[in-house]
Amino acid sequence: MQGATALDAVEHAVLLLEECPLFNAGIGGVLNRDGLPELDAAIQRGSDRACGAVAGVMRSQSPIRLARAVMERSPHVFFSGPGAEQLGRELGLPEVEPAYFVTHERLVQLEDARRKGVITLDHDTDESRVQKTTRADAAFGTVGAVARDAFGGLAAATSTGGLTNKRPGRIGDTPIIGVGTFADDRSVALSCTGTGESFIKAFFGHEVHARMAYSGWDVVRATQHALDEVRHYGGRGGCIAIDHLGQITMPFNSYVMYRAWVEADGVVRVGIEAAAPQDPRQ
Repeated sequence: MQGATALDAVEHAVLLLEECPLFNAGIGGVLNRDGLPELDAAIQRGSDRACGAVAGVMRSQSPIRLARAVMERSPHVFFSGPGAEQLGRELGLPEVEPAYFVTHERLVQLEDARRKGVITLDHDTDESRVQKTTRADAAFGTVGAVARDAFGGLAAATSTGGLTNKRPGRIGDTPIIGVGTFADDRSVALSCTGTGESFIKAFFGHEVHARMAYSGWDVVRATQHALDEVRHYGGRGGCIAIDHLGQITMPFNSYVMYRAWVEADGVVRVGIEAAAPQDPRQ
């Protein structure tokens, strides 16, 4: 409404979520098997598909800011680990020690996962559900934002700590453009959360774009189809998506998915559990 771009909006939203310890990104991101944060992030602009992504960083204060710097201030698209952090250092982005991201709650969560020998389900406090958790029911606490601006531009951004007790070096769908993060002004902007391995197998972002661009499907049908593919490959999770006309949908097959959205009326709406099937936005 104030003339900012969708790209600015999604970066800002994800930056705020990275700074909130309640979510699995930035401060409070889940910890790997060695007790360290390995953070992934990606951002994409829909007008020209410009994009940037980072994986396995633990010293850059804001992974999403680093991802945008990769997009705008380097000739490349995707950096990982020390190389990503070296780029951020050269570009003057703030650095921290890995302990900056570690919270007491995540340490407790990691110890519990180690004791049970599992990769735990994030943001599920129902013990009966936790006991049933398998490696296919991995964390759903990834944060993301999608937007359509006043100029019709789309953008998407996603940031995550990955899975609790994951093997060091594991990378999920979040930083993979065309999978967990995607934006194209002709079709859709989307951001995913869930079992990253299954989203990669489903090629989620591009699958949605292709169904919309080549088959004429709407965003609701296309995202649900892609989510069915995720389930086919043994995964759970969901996505938030907005199309080139401003239609919003947020399907998921996990127990819950924390979400919020704003439409043309300016009213902020939120959801956690599954809503009525007749309202695809929820």
